[in-house]
Amino acid sequence: MSIRTLARVALGYVAAVESMATLVRFRECSSAFRLAVDRAGALGRPLVVIGDPDGGMHTRLMRAYGCGDVCVDMNGCPKCPVTIVADITKGPLPGVADGSAVVFVSCVLEYVIDLQAALAEIARMAGKPENVFLVTVQPWTLTARLYPGAHWRGDASEAQGGHTVRMTPVTLEEKLATTLGLGVLAATAFWPKGK
Repeated sequence: MSIRTLARVALGYVAAVESMATLVRFRECSSAFRLAVDRAGALGRPLVVIGDPDGGMHTRLMRAYGCGDVCVDMNGCPKCPVTIVADITKGPLPGVADGSAVVFVSCVLEYVIDLQAALAEIARMAGKPENVFLVTVQPWTLTARLYPGAHWRGDASEAQGGHTVRMTPVTLEEKLATTLGLGVLAATAFWPKGK
């Protein structure tokens, strides 16, 4: 097998893994959103959705989650009936009292600059960890490193009735090395054959 063929197989494998990760993330978002809706209904609280449900590349085609009672995003949630245009790292969101909501966050923490401020605001609105439903981009994916505006990669997992959020910065060196690796692989796979 030639190096060119190996490079093409490797690129195909990378594309398949990224596609599968996207499908898993879609399923996780849908599942977590349903749980958040159920929790909000059981408590009689509003469901605050952090992140435009139509803001991602693939979610423009098909939503993984809904608007909730209030949708919060820096650019707004144009297709949602109630939206707050705000940066969750800049202090209390207007109209959401302390400990008054169930909060659903889908693949937003990766793009905030001040992670601790975002987590503090989410905790303030929810009051208790069990009122927070988080989904993150899988930290090992290319999406986590190369999606425009990504500052963090990591995960949010449930631990002892709450959430543990472990995020590490996505460095410029990491982005450059990943881009270089993909570029070399693509060049090897598709460089024209000599005569």
